[in-house]
Amino acid sequence: MQNIAYQNKDIAQKYSAELLKDKSLAVYGLPHIHIKELLPTNLPAIETNELRMDNLFLLKDGTIAIIDYESTFGPKDVIKYANYIARVLKRYVSDNRQQFPYLHLIIIFSADIENVDPLIADVGCMKLWIEPAFLVHIPTETVYKRLREKIDGCEPLSEEELMQLIILPLTVKGKSGKQKQLVDTVRLAQRIPDNSQRIQALSGILTFSDKIIERQMAARIRRLIRMNKVVQLLYEDGGEQKVISLVRKKLAKHMTPKAIADMLEEDSVKIENIARKIAEHPEADDQEIYFIICDEAEAEPSSSEI
Repeated sequence: MQNIAYQNKDIAQKYSAELLKDKSLAVYGLPHIHIKELLPTNLPAIETNELRMDNLFLLKDGTIAIIDYESTFGPKDVIKYANYIARVLKRYVSDNRQQFPYLHLIIIFSADIENVDPLIADVGCMKLWIEPAFLVHIPTETVYKRLREKIDGCEPLSEEELMQLIILPLTVKGKSGKQKQLVDTVRLAQRIPDNSQRIQALSGILTFSDKIIERQMAARIRRLIRMNKVVQLLYEDGGEQKVISLVRKKLAKHMTPKAIADMLEEDSVKIENIARKIAEHPEADDQEIYFIICDEAEAEPSSSEI
């Protein structure tokens, strides 16, 4: 399992940031934190290795918040956050501002962590405080059932309910429990009636669960986000999906790719590729197979690049 690559998180971050814009974090137990907008995180590095910080927000009161989540926590994490803070302060010095900003360090802890002393470091000359939120207090099954009933009834989710949905996988203890809840939550998010909410939910899940999510699931969610963004294009290019559907049905009847290609009067290489992708991605539906093939075609070097 690996964290999601930066370039693959751009779209997800954009939509999850829109979800948090003009919202309070009361649903996570932090009612005094009210986000205004996402700030850019191209901060000056203070070490040769690039430090990762995805969530820097301007709050309604003009202060700034670093928001992250953890499922484990130790001295290395304290050093990481101290470096984050140094980078934010360095930006303000570089901008020739007269005073440092007031910073909040907000850490949302998964259900694996039930309590952390807010004073995470006291080294004499500096003290480092966090504002913690503990997801262990969220009743996972109760929230999931309530959200499922609303979605099954084709009711739109409130902003608070959408924010609850995206962190549901983190409200469960243990790796296996999180993985199961992640799958259930993604499936539920796919059924949200409103397309915009569906994209925000999937993007939020991808962003907040990046430390526990497996590469295959991350790729699946990104495809789902992309499919929802270009659903109209899919209708216009429905011919290719129809071919994929036919290939799937014929494979189920134990026909060979060559026989299917002959029957459909299609290129045998094309049909063999579709059959191979269906076998490699048994969880993917016809639309997802279409995007897998498109993604691979876009990634192939042109003749001029070879």
